[in-house]
Amino acid sequence: MQNIKSIFELLLRGKVSVKLFVTALILSIIWFVVAFTIISNRVNNLENEKYTEISNKMKNELKVLIEEKTEAVRIIALSVAQNRDIKESLINSKVLLNLNEFSLQLAEFTSLKNVWFQIITPDGKSFSRSWTNKVGDDLSNVRLDVAQMIKKPQVISSISVGKFDLTFKSMVPIYDNGKFIGIIEILGKFNSIALKMESKEYDMVMLVDKSYKKQLEYIKNESFLDEYYVVNQNVKKEFLELIHEKSVEYFIGMDTFLIDKKTNRLVVTYQLPDIHDQPMGHFIMFHDLDKINISDVIRSRDRLILTFTLIYLFIFAFVYYIYVKQYQGLIDKLNRELEEKVEEKTKELKNQSETLDHLAHHDSLTGLPNRLLFLDRLKQAIKHAKRRNKNVTILFLDLDRFKEVNDTFGHEIGDKLLREVASRLLNCVRDEDTIARLGGDEFTIILEDVGQNEVIKIAKNIIKAMQEPVYIRNQELYTTFSVGISSYPEDGNTSSVLIRNADTAMYKAKENGKNKYEFYNSKMTEVAFERLMMESGLRRAIDENEFLTYFQPKINAMNGKVIGSEALVRWQHPLLGLVPPMKFLSLAEDIGLIKYIDEWMMMNTLKTIKRFQDEGIHTGIVSLNISMKHLEDKQFMQYLQETIMNIGFDTSFLELEITESQIMKNPVSAIDTLKNIRSMGIRISIDDFGTGYSSLSYLKRLPINNLKIDREFIIDAYKDEEDASIVRAIIALAKSLNLSYIAEGVETKEQLDFLLEEGCHDIQGYYYSKPLPEDAFKEFLLKN
Repeated sequence: MQNIKSIFELLLRGKVSVKLFVTALILSIIWFVVAFTIISNRVNNLENEKYTEISNKMKNELKVLIEEKTEAVRIIALSVAQNRDIKESLINSKVLLNLNEFSLQLAEFTSLKNVWFQIITPDGKSFSRSWTNKVGDDLSNVRLDVAQMIKKPQVISSISVGKFDLTFKSMVPIYDNGKFIGIIEILGKFNSIALKMESKEYDMVMLVDKSYKKQLEYIKNESFLDEYYVVNQNVKKEFLELIHEKSVEYFIGMDTFLIDKKTNRLVVTYQLPDIHDQPMGHFIMFHDLDKINISDVIRSRDRLILTFTLIYLFIFAFVYYIYVKQYQGLIDKLNRELEEKVEEKTKELKNQSETLDHLAHHDSLTGLPNRLLFLDRLKQAIKHAKRRNKNVTILFLDLDRFKEVNDTFGHEIGDKLLREVASRLLNCVRDEDTIARLGGDEFTIILEDVGQNEVIKIAKNIIKAMQEPVYIRNQELYTTFSVGISSYPEDGNTSSVLIRNADTAMYKAKENGKNKYEFYNSKMTEVAFERLMMESGLRRAIDENEFLTYFQPKINAMNGKVIGSEALVRWQHPLLGLVPPMKFLSLAEDIGLIKYIDEWMMMNTLKTIKRFQDEGIHTGIVSLNISMKHLEDKQFMQYLQETIMNIGFDTSFLELEITESQIMKNPVSAIDTLKNIRSMGIRISIDDFGTGYSSLSYLKRLPINNLKIDREFIIDAYKDEEDASIVRAIIALAKSLNLSYIAEGVETKEQLDFLLEEGCHDIQGYYYSKPLPEDAFKEFLLKN
């Protein structure tokens, strides 16, 4: 007998060995496929990061060259405006200086090639030009900039498209003894920019947008490429052919960069806008891929290969160890089998007892709790809610037209339909919620400590789940639920009252057309309807771009000057008009739309402030409110960096505001995220400070710059000693942590005087200004 058993064990061991070998082979193949995929993706990501870095470098170097030449042309114009010979020429109406010779000397002795000069009389007529002998024509009638200069002499520098070319232009008024006697105008071509970029090993094709073709009336057609004027003279034919082959729009429409395998080049496009922020110039740059150092990418790839290989060898060794150990435990297994048989018999007896108990408290058809268990759980839920001051909500559900199904297809089909309905209901609630079948086609659900928004969501999910047909024996069946809702303690203090009221609300749903839910409290039904309408309206608002940016100025109360502003979102609803944020932001956060609103606000705000700054308007620091859910998104930092880079926004003028309560939900994660933001030069402000539950140990670790004293403490601080003490404490805390601070919601002179007396000079509130739309905010900035 023992010999037979030994032979059987040897056969079993051989069979296990074959299975183990096959399993190991399959897992090895899967491992290498996964490793290859991960390594390939990682290498691709690293290459893209490298090419993005080079692309940004190319754009930045081009931008610097353009700024340098703009500055150089302006400096020359300012210098020439002081030339005594030119002044004498204008005074005596006689040309004393050869401007063409000056242009040639600049080309010979400096990097400023193709620079021309023109002197204009104070009445707007051409006095002398370096490129032609033609003089005397009245420029003030054909050129708006000349007319404006005559009306208001000032230095004007710009990049524009004229009749001949895309040029740098600088106009400087000429004065003699304080009297305006004329204008010096200097024009410079862009070809030197292309030459300098070529010296940096960047080939470039400079194009003027096709919208300017009619304006370039003196340019020959052969100088155009697909309706776009080619500016630079040193352009290589192979790049023109490549652009023509794929179309200009293909290249100027690129978001980041392009790898062209045909020319083995990294291709990047830089857009030059006009004064209206519309495209004027397109600079398509090419860089040889062979000259880009990707050795760090290769090293990363090799490290990944080594890591995956070592992990595989470790797993292989571990599996082999397990394989050896399993035979050492063969004797122990026989002993355990005897113990397991004893335990199995014990479990059978226990299961039989549990089965009987389950049958007494559960519906035999659906397996759900029956009326007896439902009533017991409801009573326990009410007791628990009473002790903890929580709420309990009941959903009373009745299938619509279920009797018709039974009468038409029979009770067997009806029973299967009820089982399918029970299965769908289980997918609509949380694990801790109770679903019961009271009998027939009536179901109930107990929800403990659930807010109204979550109740609405569950009710909507139930109705939505029943929209799909049920297929039973090739029959397509449709059924819906009428749902009544009541809550403890608002609608009753006992289980019987709550059930009765939920049943009443259910019949109200049936009377109102079925396939819907109704609250026993009619006001709650109205709130639910309003929320549903707002939710659909919000989704449309994002698609239709119905949001507006308002700015509330921040003032230094010591001098009345603007030190910055807070950007606030408004919703321009087509029917409701201007909707304030308190009406829709919390809903947007609940349904996952706050991210899109935050991104829209960031893009629009930074563009607006950048436009004001480009116009020479002092804006101060602009603050943006950011949801913590957005900060927790791994893609947020990339979006923030790309948005700032694309707009060209100076981060020293940007501040992000995060509420105190949001930060304290996950302070460890918040610290890491905020440190990354601070490293970009962006300020961090804690909004509504003092209303949450801050920990000083976390507060001093947070990389913040500013505390914002909440309006709640400002309202009565001048007459309420408790509020005044809180304000003083916050100011003292900010000073001890070397933080700036500002008071919001300041509306009266008494509030302002109190804050100034306590040393708080930075103020935000209706006392100085309500939130303003863009145009009104611009006017406010100009006045202050």
